[in-house]
Amino acid sequence: MAIGQIVSANTLTAGIRADFANAYKSSYEASKSRLISVMDLGLPSDKLTELFAYFESAPYPRLWKRGDAISADEFGSVQFNVTNRDWGIRIGWHENDREDDQTRSLMDRAREAGRNFGTLPERIFFQILLNATDNNLLPAIPLAPDGAAMYSTTSGAGTARFGITNGNLLTGSAVASSSAVRNDFFSAIEQLRGFQDTEGQPLWSDNILDGGFSVVYGVHNDQVFREAFQQGRTLAAATTAQSNAAVSNVIMESGLNVDLWSTQRIPSGNDDWFVFAKEAPYKPVFQLVRRPLRESFGNMENSDSARETKIEHVQWDSREGYGLMLPYQTVQINN
Repeated sequence: MAIGQIVSANTLTAGIRADFANAYKSSYEASKSRLISVMDLGLPSDKLTELFAYFESAPYPRLWKRGDAISADEFGSVQFNVTNRDWGIRIGWHENDREDDQTRSLMDRAREAGRNFGTLPERIFFQILLNATDNNLLPAIPLAPDGAAMYSTTSGAGTARFGITNGNLLTGSAVASSSAVRNDFFSAIEQLRGFQDTEGQPLWSDNILDGGFSVVYGVHNDQVFREAFQQGRTLAAATTAQSNAAVSNVIMESGLNVDLWSTQRIPSGNDDWFVFAKEAPYKPVFQLVRRPLRESFGNMENSDSARETKIEHVQWDSREGYGLMLPYQTVQINN
């Protein structure tokens, strides 16, 4: 297969690695700073397909009446798996172009490839979040261990997900006003606080959900979300006793810790948005790393292909897997 070529270059081996590494690191760290509240990154892996399992909730104590046998109960377990896949990109150029180039642009192109590789976890996170088809990413969106999609009103068995009507998928009130957004946000928090474990008891302790929330939404709705969460005072509807009086922002006054993530990865026209509990011990989406990022360089000295065609290249690849844990830390507002 022909290799795509850059038609300009000046410096190659002596420095391309350092430049690429810095570009990758800066991009990955920028992406990671947003992802860590919604995704577990860099979990180690030592095989093609990793098996995971967890126990369902343990039974709770019951009254033991005198003369009766102590109550006995059991609990089940769930297994699921994630397969690692290969990811990579190569940049090629003709040796003559490298020798003759006056624009010194190869380093910039290599730096771009490094930056773009650093966004891979974020791209896959949003593919899963939006249940989107992308031939360059995961061939299929994984189901959660309960057999349902990331957001669903019911589990794969057809029961109310997490023991509550509507599960982690709520119908929203649209995004026409900051008031509607705030109302839906509190509905999402109430829904999270209503989740139950497999024994029908509260899933969350209060201190976990007191740790704050991340709200992810499309950049095309940035104004209304910043008005909803960050504007200190908002206008109330006029009544006979007042005329558009300014009132306090209930979210700010409540002391809730809320991080806003405005992103163009949610396309224009999609008004869905997502709430995540930041202090949840497990995140809904996770990344496995079977083999970390590797860089390879091919030229006349080490590549038969380059000796035959005079096309040199630099490439990067890794082996990573992406899976979906039980998404009890998050609620979608479906608009």
